[in-house]
Amino acid sequence: CCRSFTSVKRMEEEVVQGALDLLHAPADAAGFMTTGGTESIIQAVQTCRDWSRARRRDPAHRGNIVVSESAHPAFNKAANLMDLKVRRIPTAVDLRADVAAMEAAIDGDTIMLVGSAPSFPHGVIDPIAALGAVAQRRDVWLHVDACVGGYLAPFAKELGYDVPDFDLGVPGVSSLSADLHKFGFCPKPASTVFYG
Repeated sequence: CCRSFTSVKRMEEEVVQGALDLLHAPADAAGFMTTGGTESIIQAVQTCRDWSRARRRDPAHRGNIVVSESAHPAFNKAANLMDLKVRRIPTAVDLRADVAAMEAAIDGDTIMLVGSAPSFPHGVIDPIAALGAVAQRRDVWLHVDACVGGYLAPFAKELGYDVPDFDLGVPGVSSLSADLHKFGFCPKPASTVFYG
């Protein structure tokens, strides 16, 4: 790709850099384009799994992912591909992730927490800052699935709407997925995944 299609590589770099700026990424953050939200989620889960295995010095560790019931089914697909387990936790009464219940579900094998910005079934943004605090306290990876809101919520916030912090600027967020083919107004399939 880099030698044969230099213009494509340049376009990807420009899109990624613009998105990293939009999503308040730290200076050392990185990302790339994928063929859709499911692939972005799979890439984030694989990166987390590999990071966790390297930290544990256990190349065969079978971890688990703690997600809200409202999280996208792609997390189950990713877990099935990588021989991981998914723990789906009922939402709180406001239909957002139940942070206390998710923290209670963490054990020594948990590698990832997931928050949505927003969730597909309810269109609400999970309490990402609170999940980030849990991720830091419990030393686990936090992925934010912003496939729907990643390219919409920052602009809604700029217009004065009450949009909670959800992006790579939130302490504890390790990765984020955002679909260009939703509110990025890009033809399908096009998504992005970022690592903070």
